[in-house]
Amino acid sequence: MTISVSYKFDDAVVLITGAGSGIGAALARHCARERAFVIAIDRGHDNLLCNLEPALRNRIDLRQVDVSNEAAVARLLDEVGRKYPRLDAAVLAAAIQVRTNIEDMTASEWRKVIDTNLNGVFYCVHAIIPLMKAQRSGAIVAFTSGLALTGWPGASAYAASKAALIGMIKSAAQELRNYNVRANVLSPGVRATPIFMDVSTESEREHYRNSIGIGDPEGVVPTLLYLISDASANLTGAVLEHRLTPVNGQTQ
Repeated sequence: MTISVSYKFDDAVVLITGAGSGIGAALARHCARERAFVIAIDRGHDNLLCNLEPALRNRIDLRQVDVSNEAAVARLLDEVGRKYPRLDAAVLAAAIQVRTNIEDMTASEWRKVIDTNLNGVFYCVHAIIPLMKAQRSGAIVAFTSGLALTGWPGASAYAASKAALIGMIKSAAQELRNYNVRANVLSPGVRATPIFMDVSTESEREHYRNSIGIGDPEGVVPTLLYLISDASANLTGAVLEHRLTPVNGQTQ
């Protein structure tokens, strides 16, 4: 027996950072197809537009913003607050990864990763909270990584940023509990996204193919829909690990 689940997002407002590619783009397209209004934030949106049906483009509000720019994020969320009657969900997927051993890493390289992956999430959450507290509802999702616990050669800045996010979002969840605003963290597993494929070596990819697998970005969407919907109304301050499950010989 198969149990199916569907979600209604009619005219919901969903903000997604990192919406130009990977998991963010997959979620943006799905939410638009389910009739949500999507605020799609990224430094570029070429991949999102290439895979988006023309009829749905009026549901995608493209915003070219670098989340590591505090002033730009504040201006964006001020515009969101004035343009939209509410903000139902925020999925903060924007991130970068570089591979440099610690002894070879410059302070500039370190700051670049931390500014996007950690500070960028802080800037977004800091500006989103007043909107969601005022409406007394909302869901925030940020992303951690398995590397936060295991580490990987050359991935110290990325792993550190993803580990720090857990403490930030768990604290935010405690602060927002009385306002009916939820904040959770998702570890999506290894995915065929630019953030992984552009920096990993072939031997690393082969390692994951032969162990836990490399999933498609779209495989994370059902979990994200759960986290931003009323189905998870009683879940906040949680860290969920998305395990890859082989389906018909393929890993999702």
